[in-house]
Amino acid sequence: MDYSNYDYFMKKNFDNYSGKWIAIINKEVVASGDNAGNLIKKVKKEYPSKVPFITKIRNKLSIL
Repeated sequence: MDYSNYDYFMKKNFDNYSGKWIAIINKEVVASGDNAGNLIKKVKKEYPSKVPFITKIRNKLSIL
């Protein structure tokens, strides 16, 4: 299994996506949005042969 997208996620700062869902493919954010379901549909349509790493970026305030 390839963990390169997860490794990329762990090393980068995604504060500009605070509160959003993001999809990472080939160490690049390919989509972001407020709704995970819509994001997954969009990514599957645009990248049908890829398996994205999808996660929600927490607001800084939710960590405090």
